[in-house]
Amino acid sequence: MGNLWIGPPGAMVEIDQAAKSFDRTADLGISEYKSIGGRATLTRNLSPVRRLKLAWDLLAPAHARALDRIARRVDRPGPVFVVDPAAGNVLAPAQAAGLGVAGATGITGLTQWFKVTTGTVTENTGTPGTYLFTAADTTSLVAWRCVDTVGNFPTAPGLQVSFRAPTAIAAIGTAGVGIDFKKADGTYLSTLSATGGLVSGTVPANAAYLTPTAKPGTAGAYSLAGACLTYGGTAENGVPGDGLPPMSVTNYTDAPGRPLPYRTISLDLVEVSSATG
Repeated sequence: MGNLWIGPPGAMVEIDQAAKSFDRTADLGISEYKSIGGRATLTRNLSPVRRLKLAWDLLAPAHARALDRIARRVDRPGPVFVVDPAAGNVLAPAQAAGLGVAGATGITGLTQWFKVTTGTVTENTGTPGTYLFTAADTTSLVAWRCVDTVGNFPTAPGLQVSFRAPTAIAAIGTAGVGIDFKKADGTYLSTLSATGGLVSGTVPANAAYLTPTAKPGTAGAYSLAGACLTYGGTAENGVPGDGLPPMSVTNYTDAPGRPLPYRTISLDLVEVSSATG
């Protein structure tokens, strides 16, 4: 498990001091109504909202200043991304399981993935809501989109990253995996690649985004279930997806510590739907 990273793509700050309190409970949005007869009816949000509550005692000055600037939006007006050290897979929950809304062509369905060279991503007609990558030849390559940004996965130089191919692809002797790194403007920077089902390494300088890829190396249709993209550790098979949503600070406290210049800092963050919120 790695450290917490927080900030905008390409400029995330690593906080290597453990928080004294860390609450990552999702807001399920459940409301309960009772009839006169005592029967209960529940309503809930279709997509639970993630909330984070973090607090540090005697935080080092450099980290305290960085969190202060993030909370007050000194450098950038939009939301930030939080690399949660408790999250073992930053792929979206359905995406990690190779699932999507049946019949959907948008980011809740087919466009969670895309072909890079040859091949096609299709819905399994025999099992609606499950998705496959059909490799047309040995060069066919499939890639993952960040569902929460509808694009590339935010990252930062120096962050340890690891990607494991879907279970069906990783099991093939001809499989290969890669992580494409991109600059802040989305242009290609470099690729980290490996034979087999697992690739791990360090995000290079000037990288702000990444895109994981997998190559079966053998023509055929393969389930997309079981993929894992991990920040700060080694990707493992079967880890549920947590997602990597944009978040905004909703509450912030900053108290001088004893001794100075250490400070006691707390942050409350909530998942937001807009990249400019």
